[in-house]
Amino acid sequence: FAPPDRGLAAPAAPPAEAAEPLAGTAPEAEAEYAQLSEQLHGAGPAPAVGKAQAGASSKAPQTFDLGADSDDLEAETEDMHLAAEMSAAATAAASILPERPPEPPAAPEDFSSEDVVLREALIEFYRVHKPENLANINAIVARYRGRGVSHLWAQLALKYSVAPLEALDVMQRTLYMNSVFEYVDEDYATTLAEELAKLRGAPEAGGSEPSRTELLQRAIRSGVDDGRDALLRVLCFRGIPDDPGLRPQIWKVILGYLPMARHSEWGALQCEKRALYASYKDEMLAIDAEHAVEVRGDGPRSGELKELLQEIKNDVDRTRRDMEFFRRPATRACLQALLFTYARLNPGVRYVQGMNEVAAVVLWVMASSDMESAEADAFWCFSELMVDIKEGFMQALDHTGEGVYGLVEGVTKLIRSYDPDLARHLQKSELPPFVFLVRWCTVLFAQDATLPDVIRLWDAFIADPRRFELVSHVSLALVLSRRDALLATEKQFELAEILQAAPRIADFEVILRKACAICAFERRAQPPAFPPAPRLEVLDDLSDWAQNAAVAAQHAAATASMKASEVSKNFQEHIAPVVKEKAEKAS
Repeated sequence: FAPPDRGLAAPAAPPAEAAEPLAGTAPEAEAEYAQLSEQLHGAGPAPAVGKAQAGASSKAPQTFDLGADSDDLEAETEDMHLAAEMSAAATAAASILPERPPEPPAAPEDFSSEDVVLREALIEFYRVHKPENLANINAIVARYRGRGVSHLWAQLALKYSVAPLEALDVMQRTLYMNSVFEYVDEDYATTLAEELAKLRGAPEAGGSEPSRTELLQRAIRSGVDDGRDALLRVLCFRGIPDDPGLRPQIWKVILGYLPMARHSEWGALQCEKRALYASYKDEMLAIDAEHAVEVRGDGPRSGELKELLQEIKNDVDRTRRDMEFFRRPATRACLQALLFTYARLNPGVRYVQGMNEVAAVVLWVMASSDMESAEADAFWCFSELMVDIKEGFMQALDHTGEGVYGLVEGVTKLIRSYDPDLARHLQKSELPPFVFLVRWCTVLFAQDATLPDVIRLWDAFIADPRRFELVSHVSLALVLSRRDALLATEKQFELAEILQAAPRIADFEVILRKACAICAFERRAQPPAFPPAPRLEVLDDLSDWAQNAAVAAQHAAATASMKASEVSKNFQEHIAPVVKEKAEKAS
């Protein structure tokens, strides 16, 4: 993730075939390692690397048998057998002196900066684990650069018994951020990579690449032509520059408020939806010149509705008090109105504490371009966002795979997979990071990180093709960032303080990169599986709260069924007539 003022650098041009599924496992392969291809030792001259090889049209790229004893590509010739030409004294001396590992060849001139980083990491790795592979270093880089780097490190980690945490560190270092690693489907990822290359086009005069702002604008124009927002999502996933009006427009598209397929109607859609929100608000609430918000009318439910509004007011008054924008009476009135309106129109979800933090982020982004329409636009974007995250706010789903416990269990499984030692330490200290994970996952870090960091995170969250699964990866990366401090104490209070403070002191550019490395490992479709399944002793260390969650799920399912019938009845009696009437007026 580049800082906002840095252009989105074009990735190295990997072979078109590099994104295709890699070779499968041979039946006679080593049990702990899936071989990539047949051995090339003695198979002829070394293949060319760099641009010439990257542009090759063959669909069967040169691959390397990393599981073999030797990965040398150059055929050895008789005249290279120095032992036959050495004198007896030289032979004796050579037998005494330690053998020097071969020196890696020089890097090709056309290697990108990311290729060079991968090459350096592989040199360090092979010096420790298999020095004879250094001769092939450039060819290995050319084979696995880009999207294939996660497959490379997964296989090497399994073959050489490298701990998942160590593999994750080197993956973070060598990740090609502009490769389309967030998609599982290899063919679709390849198609997107090719479309992105066309979108970038030839470098401009002077060799400069188009800026990220220009790329995003090109993606919007491309989406207008084909009705798809796929390219816009890929670019948004990697961060949106802070150019005026750019992020609000992209968020509206990605969240579904302004569908790309209806681009020609965007102006009419916004006018219609803004007017519809205004009618909802005017019917439910009265707002005076001092921005005081009151429930309109004195019907049989007025007491209940006044309590709801007061609950919302109390939370809004505590929202982002460190920022002058959120201390303004007008801003607070906007948040109160849109949250109350949402709660009335969505009785199955209603209002839950934490929604105020989510709505505040959306309102801030929308207000950055058009304050007059910010409240209405924020309402519709917030409503679209809640479609995907509402399960975390619904108590009936708490102990199911769809609710907050499902989110938290996903993160705890990741911790056990990548760092079983830390998982065991937290369990034995009787402080599973449950409380903190609930808040991080439910409100998407809106309550714990600084607002600029939250906005950068949300660029990736809302563009994630597996909507908001990246939240789990960021949570794991954040916990791992405080690993040393957590392992240094067993006191619950100190552990809690460390986790509570983590989002406020984190460098989220680093956290995001580690989260993307986790994402690349988790979404690689090729065998072998990595990280390997946790060991049994780690599973035996699960705390009581995690074990009881499975038992409570059955009870929660029955409760959810009862609540569902109540919600359905309430909808039919109260909200359905209102929605129907508004729809008729809008038509």
